[in-house]
Amino acid sequence: MEKLTKEELNELASNKAFSKIFHLEEDFKRAKEDVRTGGDGRNSQEVLEKCRDSVYRELQTWNYIAKLIEIENKDEDEFSTIRVLKDLINLNKNNEK
Repeated sequence: MEKLTKEELNELASNKAFSKIFHLEEDFKRAKEDVRTGGDGRNSQEVLEKCRDSVYRELQTWNYIAKLIEIENKDEDEFSTIRVLKDLINLNKNNEK
């Protein structure tokens, strides 16, 4: 068995993270709509809100993971700590909209 190179691992990890984010964004849109409309009536408003909040936390987590992967893919000297923190804050703000 061949061991993957660091570049191959980074690419695979990045692809997986962004795929997960794409699906979570769709789930989050659906969950927000369910909270707004009451869903199909099988679940209480409280359960719908908990589901929405859970998806949102998961989305934040995967955005953070993706950011770490992207940082790993770049030369470290290209990123300052302040720039990374600002980017993470912007990711969170964008996902809240």
